[in-house]
Amino acid sequence: MTGALVHRVRREQRGAWFPLLVFAAVRFAAAPIVRYGQGPCDTAHGGLGGICVNSLPPAMWYWPVALLLAYLAISWFYLRRSAKLGLGTRIQPYLVLGIALALLMAADEAWTAAHPGFLAELHGPAPFSLLADTVMSPAGTIGLALLLLARIERSWPLLAVTCGYLLAMLNSGVRPDPSPLAFLPSLLLQGGVLLLGGVALALLHRAQGRSAG
Repeated sequence: MTGALVHRVRREQRGAWFPLLVFAAVRFAAAPIVRYGQGPCDTAHGGLGGICVNSLPPAMWYWPVALLLAYLAISWFYLRRSAKLGLGTRIQPYLVLGIALALLMAADEAWTAAHPGFLAELHGPAPFSLLADTVMSPAGTIGLALLLLARIERSWPLLAVTCGYLLAMLNSGVRPDPSPLAFLPSLLLQGGVLLLGGVALALLHRAQGRSAG
């Protein structure tokens, strides 16, 4: 009886479908920023390694603001849900990690934009550099925070969705492509995994609630 009660409480506390849908919306909304928000080239750094660096790209502003708003919405959702169900959810570590990663990512991008050659020699070989850039990307910070949420909610379905998302994220950074629409396949893949995962978890939670009722 006690085990069944604990399992039911944990099931009621789960609400990861909402963060997945929120982050899917954030990913899809980034499309016009990525496509048209590159801005003029910084001529002071334009010759470094043949790469044109923009000192203040709009994406640098979009991602921190969008992610912080996303975590505020997630906080509101879990607080409202806890008040409605009368069950507390230990969501604070997830929110703290997510916000900290978002701020760290923003600081990293700002520093890199202002000092484009500073970390170039410290990144080491190309695979390591690509992995570091991927982990510190907006998509990477979302994935790392979702891993913690899967642990907090003890949800194997959420873990499976997160692993699928991380695989899609890592695969999207393997082949650099200078095409203006090169970002679109990865955005659709990553956003699609989050969207479908959120819908699937919402349906699963609803089905479990009906069976328990």
